[in-house]
Amino acid sequence: MRQQNRAFTLIELLVVIAIIAILAAILFPVFAQAKAAAKKTQALSNVKQMGTAFAIYSSDADDLYPICGYDPVAGWLQGYNMDAPSNWRTNSATYIEAVSTAWANSTEPYKKNWQMLETPGGVDYRPSSINYAAGIRPFAKVGFTYNGLLTGFSGTAVNSPSQLILLSQLRGNLNQNGIAFESPWLNCPQRAANCTYVPSSATCGGATNGQWSETWAPASAANRVPTFWVHGRGMVNVFTDTSAKIRRMGGNTRAPGVTTGTVLSDFRTDPFYNYSATGQANGEWQDSNFCHSLLFQPDFDFQNFGTPVRYGKAL
Repeated sequence: MRQQNRAFTLIELLVVIAIIAILAAILFPVFAQAKAAAKKTQALSNVKQMGTAFAIYSSDADDLYPICGYDPVAGWLQGYNMDAPSNWRTNSATYIEAVSTAWANSTEPYKKNWQMLETPGGVDYRPSSINYAAGIRPFAKVGFTYNGLLTGFSGTAVNSPSQLILLSQLRGNLNQNGIAFESPWLNCPQRAANCTYVPSSATCGGATNGQWSETWAPASAANRVPTFWVHGRGMVNVFTDTSAKIRRMGGNTRAPGVTTGTVLSDFRTDPFYNYSATGQANGEWQDSNFCHSLLFQPDFDFQNFGTPVRYGKAL
């Protein structure tokens, strides 16, 4: 007697395919959440190590934090794109020496890994002013920004080390290719004079070095629209005591004392006062005197917030 081989019927195959589709629909979000959690953990680990590197640098530099940049010709620099590393697109010894003073380069001997500066899962951003075709060496991808108010500032003079942000993601999800940037940055119109933080006062202005600062984040860059919803609406920060944590951005909680009008973020923890639906910042919180970016002042006690000012510049 011949043995008869039985094949699957069309109905049975369709049932199997339907089951696989249902399982995939259930598992894909789980995999996506696991991937996002892994990126968050990696970012926290990286920024924690960078905080330690900055602390070691400071101890070797007479307790001073790294500067944002100095050039023998241009003078003291703030708010400039600085090459990272300093030699990725030139062999000019003069240029390399100047750019090596910038925070991302001066701390590299302590980090020993350029990848720490990258936002895991971020998108590449190439400023149009940079000629990437001139590159002669690999460049770093820099997603984290340095608190420019700390440039040349004494670590022992920081009022609240566990609250003062050292490095954060004030570029949102952008990884700048070959470029490091500080945010917030100090206004330094007198470049021949040293530019360091000047405490907030009722008479502050932009004519003198270090009396005014602002946070800058591009609203649109080379068809890249940055979002601050990077890690489940969170921003990874490392503080000057080297502790690292994620702070929620935006949310539906009004700031203290705000009872009507537009829902504003909590100025005690969020640098920006309001966001678009897709996570673009609309403006930042400044101190009551309208001198500095509120949460980045080295002498601030993080207790007496006064009445912060909404700086409505299109970020």
